[in-house]
Amino acid sequence: MSQQSQHVPTDRPQDRTLREKIFASAKLSSLQFASAIGLRLISTVVLTRLLAPEIYGVFAVVLVYLYLLEMMSDLGLRSLILTREGEVTPGFLSTCWSVSILRGVLILLLSCIIAGVIGGLQGAEVFAQTSPYAADVLPWAIVGLGVATLLFGFESPGRFLREREMKFGRVTVVDLTRNVVTLLVVIGLAIYLRSVWALVIGQMVRSCLHVGLSFVAFPTPGLRLTMNRSDLAILIDRGKWILGQSTLTALSQSSDRVLLGLVMNSSTFGFYYIARQLTDMVPMFLQAMNGQMGMQVFSRLKEQGLEVFRHNYYRYRLVFDGLAGLATGGIIVLAPLVVEIVFDDRYAGVAPIMQVVVLATLLTGPLIWRDVFNAERRFKVGTLSGLAATATLWVGLCLAVFVFDSVPMALIVVALYRVPEVLLLLVLGRLEGWVSLRREGLVLVFCALGAALGWGVLHVWNLIT
Repeated sequence: MSQQSQHVPTDRPQDRTLREKIFASAKLSSLQFASAIGLRLISTVVLTRLLAPEIYGVFAVVLVYLYLLEMMSDLGLRSLILTREGEVTPGFLSTCWSVSILRGVLILLLSCIIAGVIGGLQGAEVFAQTSPYAADVLPWAIVGLGVATLLFGFESPGRFLREREMKFGRVTVVDLTRNVVTLLVVIGLAIYLRSVWALVIGQMVRSCLHVGLSFVAFPTPGLRLTMNRSDLAILIDRGKWILGQSTLTALSQSSDRVLLGLVMNSSTFGFYYIARQLTDMVPMFLQAMNGQMGMQVFSRLKEQGLEVFRHNYYRYRLVFDGLAGLATGGIIVLAPLVVEIVFDDRYAGVAPIMQVVVLATLLTGPLIWRDVFNAERRFKVGTLSGLAATATLWVGLCLAVFVFDSVPMALIVVALYRVPEVLLLLVLGRLEGWVSLRREGLVLVFCALGAALGWGVLHVWNLIT
């Protein structure tokens, strides 16, 4: 039997219902979230006492360029494996793995080019001395994270087969192990180096751990470097729309750091980076949970008819809208107290930025509509909605930064730029008969409840202190 006709074993649990899979995934995602919050808080408390705010400003610039390169070369290999019709063959996985490695090589080469350009502009003294772009270490740090990205591209695609079957136990263990070890390494490096290299080298260690653990936990029989022409044609045909979505997402989600990094000094840009790190925790958790199981769930729900789909979809959305609304209202009220407790006096400027950018969390639930379209392999919708968001953000930021010279206005744009994208998705979903406009407003009720709970916590804190 040829390799192409063999099937990769997936150990599909036929006796588990979709509801049981959803609950199991939600439990594991909650465990990941709780551990991620704990690790991020430990990291924030420890590292902000070891590293100055300007170091975070430089690291944020490094991350934004690597993020751009990663997203603008993303063919959505994970999504294509998850939505592949029938069984997934070893040949298809090998082609995906080979493309992932080549993508890493491309990212490293482009990282070197970007580093060279920035180094040349530094030599020409284009940047202000207080700008994170003026740091001598910046070009080398960009190359360092390019190496980390290349290493990450070698991960075993067997992980995605587990996710395809909604079996996330081993995935959770691997991610937790990787994150804990990485944190310990970064803290040790920060104590010794006291520079941005602690964060850069930490990312390299994280990539090595991720790849090693992926092959131990998700062995993939028959995996080899190959480029099957028919499989590659599928990747290109479907991946081009995912690439369009990813590119537009990158241009929208990174433009704030590209432009604000030019007009903020290193310390203020460090505040912005940390504020985003904290406020993004809840949406990142919700996106990760939906990313694990969303397309698989929607594919099955769509088979059950329109009314059943709409009812069960909004039941699925309830946890997303609830957590997003509660977190937004709570952070708006409690951000100053959180910053006062967690950081030292150097980081007081983080709180007001948190109170504005957290508004973006309210849109987490409605943006799930993209995955409903993706589950039907209608990737073009995601590309069009991403185009709306990208245009809104770039136009808004350019006006705020270059016309009005207003950082507060820029922060409002960052928080609300995806509103046109959400409106477009709701209109298209409404035409399909999927959307209940009354139900979409429930997140605002949760936001008000979160603010009320926040005021209660603040009042109790004031009484006991």
